[in-house]
Amino acid sequence: MENLNEMTAERSLEIIKKYIEQSRKDTTKNAGMPMVIWGCLCMVTALIVGHLWNTSGNAAWNFLWFAMALIGWGITIWMGRKEKAERQPQTFVGKVMGHIWLSFGIFASVLPILMYVVMPLCGMPYFGISYTPLVILLVGLCATATGLILRNGWIVAGGIISGLPGAILSSWLHGPAEMLVMAGVALVALIIPGILINWRKDYV
Repeated sequence: MENLNEMTAERSLEIIKKYIEQSRKDTTKNAGMPMVIWGCLCMVTALIVGHLWNTSGNAAWNFLWFAMALIGWGITIWMGRKEKAERQPQTFVGKVMGHIWLSFGIFASVLPILMYVVMPLCGMPYFGISYTPLVILLVGLCATATGLILRNGWIVAGGIISGLPGAILSSWLHGPAEMLVMAGVALVALIIPGILINWRKDYV
């Protein structure tokens, strides 16, 4: 009876392992297009904001990032409904990825409000940390975590290569030039890995 229980437990673990592995493969295949879409949105927005900021000298153009986020989430919701219509259930690993990037969205959206709206209203002195390097670090961190979970070296490399040097470079370059770094981060961390995944998705 004890051997039977051990075999049942081993079989259960084997089934769970196979399910997670298949979930990882399915999520990897479907990860390319969202990465390309969000990467293109970020890169285009960064270039537009950088140009308007440079020509007008007004950093308030950075609020266009909120418009970009609304557009991106709208596309994401539409794609999610399309997957449901095509009867493609969300996998376990897919849910984990969604939670990671949802956390990024919350931090990236709330942080500038706290820094540039709440703190001045409360009479708190500005602590001198630029928003752009912090967001680049968040992008690199989330991309690296995504790549490690999916076991995808392209995503891991893109997250590390863009996140760490990008944060340092954007903290050194002040003003509109920060947006050039942000555009480069979007290209390296999101667009290129996404294109490579789409290109190789039949072999994942």
